[in-house]
Amino acid sequence: MKISAINGFYTKIPNNKVNKNPKKNTTFKGIYIDTAANIGVARDEESYISFLRKDALLLNEIASRYPNQDCFLCSGYKGRPRLEYREKPPIVQPFQNTMYRVYRTEVDIDDEEYPSIPLIIKEDSPMNFLIGVPSFISTNPSLEFTVQAGYEVHKKILEKKYQILDIVGKNESIDFGGETVVDKARKAAEDVEYAVTRFLLECSYAVLTDRASARQIYESNYPKAQVALDAKRRLDLTTPYKDIPKPKSDEEELDICKYALKKFPNLKENKDRVEYLTKYMYDRGIILEDSAKIRRY
Repeated sequence: MKISAINGFYTKIPNNKVNKNPKKNTTFKGIYIDTAANIGVARDEESYISFLRKDALLLNEIASRYPNQDCFLCSGYKGRPRLEYREKPPIVQPFQNTMYRVYRTEVDIDDEEYPSIPLIIKEDSPMNFLIGVPSFISTNPSLEFTVQAGYEVHKKILEKKYQILDIVGKNESIDFGGETVVDKARKAAEDVEYAVTRFLLECSYAVLTDRASARQIYESNYPKAQVALDAKRRLDLTTPYKDIPKPKSDEEELDICKYALKKFPNLKENKDRVEYLTKYMYDRGIILEDSAKIRRY
């Protein structure tokens, strides 16, 4: 029995079971993808930004649950996706109508109050070949699974941020010796990020010895999930908000941050383990011929 990335966090379900009470509203809320990020099928060198429909639908589903946060799928190590998050500013996002009839928006990633924060999968780390991969390359932990983990870690950083602001006063001039409030908040939440990152890597390490066969993937619940999410998207697009059925709460869903911290409470040990697992699996589990070709043992 694998941990499903489809029905929310760490809900242990059989591979052939579909959630009977799916979350509503599958439209994009705040998730962006870098046009240079290579998340296509591994064997297709020209396949950039080639989400399969089921993967896009699952990311829609997750993004709809975090309406006040933005997620950026950026281009990282060897072109594979890395993650950045920011608190969505309380504004209406402006856009530019270009001469080519394309709407363009701008995001200031260095905004002091609402910066874009790299989390879990970083710029120069081969970790993005080990976790956060689209489901048709690796089944656990998938891109959707990792994106939601990042949202939750980002929430912990924002929690620390507002705790600091409540203490020092939002209208006072704050001097942290060159650091911003967000810098201080991220340091305060470092133990959470490393615990969650280690948990994701441990899942990836475990699945190396428990690879899903082509038949298992073919017979998995992904096709059923796509049908369900397609239907939910159609419902959202064609039904007044007040008439959309409200979802029941999922009591089986776990707090990933609390769970990971309880399982891996030692920060130094987590840092060492993350470094070890990343190097071990990268050296032993994946051979890179170029940014678009992957071969697993």
